[in-house]
Amino acid sequence: MLLLLLWLGQDLLTVLTGGGMQIPGLFMLGLTYRLLVDEGSEDSLWAIWAAFAGGILWDLRWVGIPGFFTLGYVVVVLIVIQVWRVIPPQGRESGTSLIVFVLMEVSQIVPPLVPVLVLGGSIGWSYFLMQQVYSLPAILFCMYVYLRKVRSNNP
Repeated sequence: MLLLLLWLGQDLLTVLTGGGMQIPGLFMLGLTYRLLVDEGSEDSLWAIWAAFAGGILWDLRWVGIPGFFTLGYVVVVLIVIQVWRVIPPQGRESGTSLIVFVLMEVSQIVPPLVPVLVLGGSIGWSYFLMQQVYSLPAILFCMYVYLRKVRSNNP
């Protein structure tokens, strides 16, 4: 339910800015956060389907060509799942702030980068760079919430 609210919030912010400002990928941040928090569950198929559904909806709503953001969303989920499974459980609990930052940054870099690489153009790169600047506070907030949750679970 939270992922749906994040997707709708991201869509509403995009509508309110009139497309002139790149909104951070709140949906992907929420999905990445949930994957990192639900470290005990081995079944991550729900995340792949959620990324696929969110990407298709975003593509149909804003891009018009299904597949650009869908591919980026699913690739991010697969990267997060694989990297997080390589890290031992002890490493997930302490000293993971750099790893968490990188995984959350990947969730903001890959999806908007796919259309830029496919379609090209200098305008696409400027939007991509501005989205990265605007997504940094959201990433830092997600990291703060994640690290606070991990520290409260492990006194």
